[in-house]
Amino acid sequence: MTASPSPAAEPLVQLEGVTYKHYGKTAPSLVDVNLSIRRGSFTLLVGPSGSGKSTLCMLLNGIVPHILGGKLEGHVTVDGQDVSKSKVQNLAHSVGMLFQDPEWMFATLQVEDEVAFGPENLRQPPDKIAEQVTQSLEYVGLNGLRKNLVWALSGGQIQKLGLASVLAMQPALIVLDEPTANLDPATTHSVHELILRLRDEGKSIILVTKDLDEFMAQADDLILLDKGRVIAQGTPREVIEQHGASMLDLGVWLPEPTEIGLRLKQRGLLAGRVPITVREAAEAFAPFHFRETATIPQVPPIQGEVLIRAENVRFGYNKKSRALRGVSFELRQGEIVAIVGQNGAGKSTLSKLLVGLLKPSSGDLTLFGRKARQWSVQDLANDIALVFQNPEHQFLTDSVQEELEYSLLAQGIDDPDEVHKRVSAMLKRLEITDAAEGHPFALSAGAKRRLGVATMLVGGRARLLIVDEPTYGQDKRLTESLMDLINLLRREGITVLMITHDMRLVDAHVDRAIVMADGEKIFDGTPTQLFQSPNLVRQASLRTTALRRLVDELRARGRTVPEGLNTVDAFVEALAA
Repeated sequence: MTASPSPAAEPLVQLEGVTYKHYGKTAPSLVDVNLSIRRGSFTLLVGPSGSGKSTLCMLLNGIVPHILGGKLEGHVTVDGQDVSKSKVQNLAHSVGMLFQDPEWMFATLQVEDEVAFGPENLRQPPDKIAEQVTQSLEYVGLNGLRKNLVWALSGGQIQKLGLASVLAMQPALIVLDEPTANLDPATTHSVHELILRLRDEGKSIILVTKDLDEFMAQADDLILLDKGRVIAQGTPREVIEQHGASMLDLGVWLPEPTEIGLRLKQRGLLAGRVPITVREAAEAFAPFHFRETATIPQVPPIQGEVLIRAENVRFGYNKKSRALRGVSFELRQGEIVAIVGQNGAGKSTLSKLLVGLLKPSSGDLTLFGRKARQWSVQDLANDIALVFQNPEHQFLTDSVQEELEYSLLAQGIDDPDEVHKRVSAMLKRLEITDAAEGHPFALSAGAKRRLGVATMLVGGRARLLIVDEPTYGQDKRLTESLMDLINLLRREGITVLMITHDMRLVDAHVDRAIVMADGEKIFDGTPTQLFQSPNLVRQASLRTTALRRLVDELRARGRTVPEGLNTVDAFVEALAA
């Protein structure tokens, strides 16, 4: 690995007056963008959903405009190449990109073949390819799986394979677009460690992520985008100090300690710099006292009707694979429940059982008073709505509006006035009105997620809503809007089951957490009970939130902190100068 050159060296990436409009779009996705990225630097790219982050990433390797078309104005230079005049295959020598979903980039069946695919297409010598494959797989810890089938890997292993495939091409710049969006917290941490290792070895990295806790103090630069424009570029601390309030308003995900510091700064209660790590926050907040009257009301357990009852449910995809090993639980009307656990723990399999796509191998699964074997998928669709982890898998039409209209027609709602009324209301509620005429596949990841939810809710007949990774691709503001909708559904008596890796979401919004590990249920209780069990957290490959780590640090310093401060709002309101 080479050391980073001096800051005076020629920038690796240079954008001057760049405006880009996607094919078929009326408004540009990038507007008058000017920025530079130094060689050997680690840059965080942040912004609200739909701000242009993914478009900017794809501009660097030529997918925009050479593959996706559209109109590009201005100058983009990457590693000395003019992107507008360079072929994608030539840019591949300089830029390696790991997409939000790495499976999109896989082209072979076997792990080592996948890593070799890139260097082979760059026409490198066979002996060099073999060396790079071994080095890359060892780097990410997958060398022992080099003969395995790609599609047999876990979610975390797939992300690491995607990273190994990029590393094997030895690009000057590595672009990572939400590389941990679908990973469990422990695997996310291991991928973060790999990224930081690359950074320490002098690699040039651009990272798009909402999981900033481990990177705010490590990154060299932070670029803030909004509506396709660069709002700020500088060190993370500079951008937070100068634009932190705007980032809160835009709904950018920030580490909880940082968000607390900004909120206290706005109230005139924090005189020093805004903390960007848990340790800094503990030092900054140690002089504060918590209000003696600060108590968090305990939510009584939900006592609604039992809608779903599973008793010793088992399921195997084949004789050797046991995805579920005797799982028992209940879901009651009006509950918000999260299923959490490591990748491959059986969470998605369980959701497929609940909607009738699979039937239990053994045990009893009762849905709305009837055994699962008595239900057809079509009948269950009237009572249970499932939003897939990849919502595009459930899109059937050529426009967002038609997608919602189709959902209503499928439920027998065909009065034109009623259809128009419901579709318009749902588009407005989930902030996708501007995309009504666009193709569902052309939406951002966050907008696809909201459309998936909209198609399930527009008919208004479901008794149980299952959402797989509800915060995937969503900024903080849209996540809060989605949770407001989910809480409204709860008040209307609808039960919500979320499959998620987002521990902030679990801590702040759910009544119960069901924890899965290796196909078994190992916990069923409140989030507070879960996070107060460190051995259980480790066993399930979870991690406590930064807010809970901050509370633990303050208590270790002798501060008295009330129980139940599980949100930034609760923490700030409990503080007294």
